[in-house]
Amino acid sequence: MHTPAEPTAALAALIAGNQRHMDRRATGRAPTVSTRIPSPSARPFVVAVELERLSDALPELFDVSPEQVHSFVLAPGSGDIRSGRFEVMVESEVGLARLIDGSLDALGAPLVIVIGRLRRHSSTVEIAFRSVEDRCFGVLRQLLVESVGLVAAIQAGRIRVIGAIVDERDGRIHWLGEHPDQSMLLTASR
Repeated sequence: MHTPAEPTAALAALIAGNQRHMDRRATGRAPTVSTRIPSPSARPFVVAVELERLSDALPELFDVSPEQVHSFVLAPGSGDIRSGRFEVMVESEVGLARLIDGSLDALGAPLVIVIGRLRRHSSTVEIAFRSVEDRCFGVLRQLLVESVGLVAAIQAGRIRVIGAIVDERDGRIHWLGEHPDQSMLLTASR
């Protein structure tokens, strides 16, 4: 798989990859080659903020090589070098914005996703989904208010920032899209 350099192509690659993941799970097939063998051009094209550690690794959920996803978990803890996910403690919105800005500067990724987790054993799915959705949009709002570099990149069309929820019951990604007030927040940050 080539590495998308444009935000819409990056999002399309993740959407298609999750569909391949879902198809694979339904038929019991093994992961495709792209998830096991990185191509020579593989580099991160998405920075993922996991609100809490997901049960499945993001490269598997998106059917991409591990080199193509840079993710961290907003939780106290340590790193897992094998999965490429690192747990970080962020003490403020400003700290989160700096972390995202630094990751984007270092990687040049065109897409940022904030991804929540709908637990496998949620008692009331609608209430649990709404709670995770609110949390995703809360973090997106923090990024749009606090991250000057990210806002400038969005306004220039180099980066998209979206929310998503992983349904752990079946591995499906529910794409929330951009923050509902993104236009207003971007205008206010000028």
